[in-house]
Amino acid sequence: MRTTRSPFAHIGHERLVTLCEEALPGLPDIEVLAFYDRGFHVFTIAEGDDEERRSLERAFRQLVTENVRLDGLVRDFGTGELMRTFVMTEDAAVQCGHVFEEEFLIGMTRDLAAAEEMDEQVARLVSRIRTEVYLQADQLPGGRRSPRETPGIEPAVLRTTAGEAADPTLVADLVSCLGSLVDVNDLHYVAVYRDWRFLCAADVIDSPALAPWFGGAEGGEGARKLYQDFAARLRSDLPELAYSLRQLSEAPITRLVLDVVSGAIYVYPLPGSRGFAVGLTVFQPEVFVAENRLREGLARLSELLGTG
Repeated sequence: MRTTRSPFAHIGHERLVTLCEEALPGLPDIEVLAFYDRGFHVFTIAEGDDEERRSLERAFRQLVTENVRLDGLVRDFGTGELMRTFVMTEDAAVQCGHVFEEEFLIGMTRDLAAAEEMDEQVARLVSRIRTEVYLQADQLPGGRRSPRETPGIEPAVLRTTAGEAADPTLVADLVSCLGSLVDVNDLHYVAVYRDWRFLCAADVIDSPALAPWFGGAEGGEGARKLYQDFAARLRSDLPELAYSLRQLSEAPITRLVLDVVSGAIYVYPLPGSRGFAVGLTVFQPEVFVAENRLREGLARLSELLGTG
């Protein structure tokens, strides 16, 4: 792989360049790595010709801009800044990791079979830069990939809500599926939409264990309203995000993870159903586990929406 520096690279970036160059040979699933400082491209490590590299750098710059915009939205949740944005399309996957202040490290792959490893590798590299270069704490982007180490929390009361004029039979089936997915230990909220209309949701956010996040003046109802407002914005936000990545991929987005300081929000379009699912956890160590739990139910949700 070849390192290309921009005119904005300065001596303060040399340690970052060296660290990334030394790490990449052991991280085979990262095809391209690029660094941005306050919106300016600093360096790229990649193979391929210069024209393709420059095209990707423009796409990554747009992704940084989108990351900053999305950060303003997720801060309303009260769970901290956006530190990891993972986007997958039908032919590419990219992670934008927040390193420090307005600095971002971006990794990508076009091998979807390597997407999970690429995501984890970039997250680890971001943590290494934070801890070794900036002497900051590891924010655990992506959560803990190993099995849960903390004791299980007592089961919480399940809360379900349904949209207006929704088909009762369909909603009953969806709620049954959602209720089997949410868990106070990891996946705290899941909602389903079709044609951009809210169908139903299930959550355990009234649990006493989650009171530090939802026990304030707004409470659980305020949080539910925030999540529905966020989902409503996706009608414009997802196309904007896809457009920003057009020089990387023109294929539809199939997965979006917005990983904040305390937890993450997941967005999954549901193929063949004109719908999508939104999931959320506020436990940072369980970000990986919570997403896997959500993914276990996606096929069933697609089936229900496709036939309902």
